[in-house]
Amino acid sequence: MLPDVSIIIPCKNEIDNIKWTLDSILNSKNKLSFEVIVIDDGSTDGCCDFIGKNDYKDVKVIRTEGVGMSIGRNLGVKEAKGEYLFFCDAHVLVPDYWLDELVKTLEENDAHAITPTIKIIGTEARGYGGTWNEKLEFTWLVKPEKEVTEIPFIASCAMGVKKDAFDAVKGFRNHFKVYGMEDQEICLKLWLYGYKVIIDSSVEVQHLYKLKHNYEITNFNIIHNFIYMVHSHFNRDNLSKAIGLYKHYSGFPEALAEVMLNEAMMEERKENLNKRVYDENYFLEKFNIKF
Repeated sequence: MLPDVSIIIPCKNEIDNIKWTLDSILNSKNKLSFEVIVIDDGSTDGCCDFIGKNDYKDVKVIRTEGVGMSIGRNLGVKEAKGEYLFFCDAHVLVPDYWLDELVKTLEENDAHAITPTIKIIGTEARGYGGTWNEKLEFTWLVKPEKEVTEIPFIASCAMGVKKDAFDAVKGFRNHFKVYGMEDQEICLKLWLYGYKVIIDSSVEVQHLYKLKHNYEITNFNIIHNFIYMVHSHFNRDNLSKAIGLYKHYSGFPEALAEVMLNEAMMEERKENLNKRVYDENYFLEKFNIKF
């Protein structure tokens, strides 16, 4: 019997965290059935060696060698059997019935992607999805007036997406580098393709905020992914303005050159502009983003 939900967890050098994350997820009570897929992306600390054994024998592990967050998640989806996809970081705590409640909210609101409230472990800080400031930088939203409301972006530390919508927008970008922008890009694309992204703030997932990643992330990686994103979805005027925001950062020339020389990216841009229901100005105006 196929599971209702596939939970996909990218993991790299999370020896202090992945076990308690899996314990939380596996021990959570839910009426919906679920499977768990971990992508061990070239970890060097042996953090995933216990997966597939004893209490974790039903957890599937996919081993890759430094493919990055976007490709790793997409590889997890290829193995997924659920109608709903939930992407989680390797350092989260989930409550009972979180899947049931989030899927119910998705269906009741005719939405396609959803996030819970994200509470930072050890603090009272909470994020309620995100938006862009005037420099197109991700900014956490404050608690909404309504428990369920539309938002621009979901942080991928805990996000759910209907698999048919995920497939329709072709998932995360396979040409993204290492880490950064993947959650913003897929939410932007969902909105432009006519789908709906929401938060259910009544459900709360706890997330371990880390000041330093367990692997190297460079300016080049972040800038490359940002340029890739705006080139994939923005018109000429908005694209020129957006690229200008990053031109003074180290790594900018190299990132711009790599994007410009990526022929596959140009084909993706053409496909996006042809298939989308709305342009980026609709998105910016809908969420009052003063770009």
